[in-house]
Amino acid sequence: MRELKSWRVFYDNGEEYSSDNFEWKDIPADGILVVVEVYDDGSKELHHGRDYYILDDDKAYGTNNIQPYLHKLGTVKFGRWSKDSLFRQILEKAKNV
Repeated sequence: MRELKSWRVFYDNGEEYSSDNFEWKDIPADGILVVVEVYDDGSKELHHGRDYYILDDDKAYGTNNIQPYLHKLGTVKFGRWSKDSLFRQILEKAKNV
């Protein structure tokens, strides 16, 4: 079974955070456009288009309808829509991780 090797998160302000330098709970909660998971077998999964992103049991996933109490957990991050041109630019960058 494949194991999560690393993750990288891309934000609407151009910032990027990765598991190489940060704990999931310590990255900004708002403004996520794309989450990339990299697995030990070299495969990748890109997550986008959701309101919320969760890292749980070494798996990232997106969801849409959870409320502010989840902010307290520190494991839930918040996505956002952006201009189409910005999203396409960030998505292309994320594909090259």
